[in-house]
Amino acid sequence: MRRFDYDSTRNSLRWMSLIHQKRKHLICLSNYRSIVVNVLNRRRQPFPLSVDIEGCETVPCNVIKGSTAIMNVHFVGTRDNTKKITGVVHATSLGITIPYPLPDEVADVCSNLLYGAECPIDETEDVVYNFKFDVDSSYPEVSVKVQLDLVDELNQSVACFIADIKVQKG
Repeated sequence: MRRFDYDSTRNSLRWMSLIHQKRKHLICLSNYRSIVVNVLNRRRQPFPLSVDIEGCETVPCNVIKGSTAIMNVHFVGTRDNTKKITGVVHATSLGITIPYPLPDEVADVCSNLLYGAECPIDETEDVVYNFKFDVDSSYPEVSVKVQLDLVDELNQSVACFIADIKVQKG
């Protein structure tokens, strides 16, 4: 399992500090090996503490058609008494971004928290979401940027990241 830690090195912290000092509006961070790779200018969204992608040794992460990609998203609550968090996915390939609807049981972050955590969660409470992403056997073999945004019941982002994956035949 490869762990992508968003704040473990001086490079990452320096970049994040520089971004906040310049007051840029952030939508997501696409970050591997603790270096800021892609920051989109739209609205401010918090970063997860880390993302563990099971079986991923290099970027892009290879996922096998007909399998389930497992990502553990470690994030911190952004406000007290957050009762509902939903995973919202968009996939970008060949310059086209489309929404990727998740089954209710996967999109419901609260029912997929690890280590006995449960909703409601409070501000500064750190939790881990076990995100299971089905890779349908009919998917084409292409590189895809998967954006996962965790949004609360007020439709505010709790954590957001982009994972570079490559769909491969099994």
